[in-house]
Amino acid sequence: MERPPTTDADARVRTRRVYYISGFDPRGPGFYHRLYREEAAKQAALHGVRIATGPRTRAGEHASMWRIDADWKGHAVSTDYQFLHWDDIVRGNWERNLAKLAWAGLASLVHYMRCGAWAQLRREFRGPFLSSLYPYACLLLILVVALLGGLGVSCVVARASGWVEAGAAIGMASAAAMCVAGVRLANRSAVFWLMRIYEFVGAWTDEKQHEVQARADRLATHILDEARRAPCDEVLLIGHSVGSIVAVMVGARLATAARASERANFALVTLGQCIPLLGMQPSAKAFRAALRTLAGHRELPWLDMNARADALAFSQINPLQASGVAGAAARPVEQIVRPFRMFDAATYARMRRDKMRLHFQYLMASDRPDQYDYFRMTAGPNRLAPY
Repeated sequence: MERPPTTDADARVRTRRVYYISGFDPRGPGFYHRLYREEAAKQAALHGVRIATGPRTRAGEHASMWRIDADWKGHAVSTDYQFLHWDDIVRGNWERNLAKLAWAGLASLVHYMRCGAWAQLRREFRGPFLSSLYPYACLLLILVVALLGGLGVSCVVARASGWVEAGAAIGMASAAAMCVAGVRLANRSAVFWLMRIYEFVGAWTDEKQHEVQARADRLATHILDEARRAPCDEVLLIGHSVGSIVAVMVGARLATAARASERANFALVTLGQCIPLLGMQPSAKAFRAALRTLAGHRELPWLDMNARADALAFSQINPLQASGVAGAAARPVEQIVRPFRMFDAATYARMRRDKMRLHFQYLMASDRPDQYDYFRMTAGPNRLAPY
């Protein structure tokens, strides 16, 4: 059953609930609450409106919440913004030992190659393919620079002192110091974060699949219970980055509920999504079943928003078709995000050099008004609609 056309009055929102699912990020709701509060204040100043972010509270076993009260030039909007927890699962899969991480990451790359996903990445998704190689290229560069630097120091010390042994010892110490400095710099640039993401999704074992699916089922139950207990004008489920994979699992449950109710007002939003990274793996049968559910249940609007410049996202592709789900050409509705329009040229050029910063722009304020506006979407006066 298609949703009937809305009038201008129908499009206005006074009460909204947002359920946000973060990417593969060990940081919990404290980080995202602070990020929302600070960025919402910037965007409110840009629009000349008021967006007040309240304190963070617990909203259930797997949810934290803060209330957003906004005044859009006389139109008041109240939003309950909930951070849905799967960060504990992320922390449980966050390998801290670099040697173990590199080994596990190489194993996941071998898995991608054997199952055919690697060839598909190389053929169809240039940005994510290069991003998968980036951590290993950085690690190799660190090792080469440290080795050559240590060798150079060793030669200089040995020649100056006449002691080969002293030169060798100081050279090895210098190489080790360069390695440590290089790894710390790479960590600040989120290089090994990427390695962890590809390793986590690539090693989609039955145990990991059941753990994430069980959490998705609990999150869907939480959303449905709140919808029955306290209806509101709009309910948005938003998945960012790898969180889009979890959002698909939750959204499939919501889609079934939307078909069963004529008054369903759920909508799914995926930002900088990585859906094909899992969807194209042969072992992800249950995940593709969730994608097929979303493809067939058009009662749940789905907007997929991605920036072309975001090398960490699968932009300008249909995530269902890329995952092998047939007959899904019209789902989801693709929306192109254009960060270059949100900032001056110099600011945008700096942003493009930082892959993770650009990947987080979906959740952040802009310097200039633009069609894409996360805070108008989550705290604004109108229902979600394609632009």
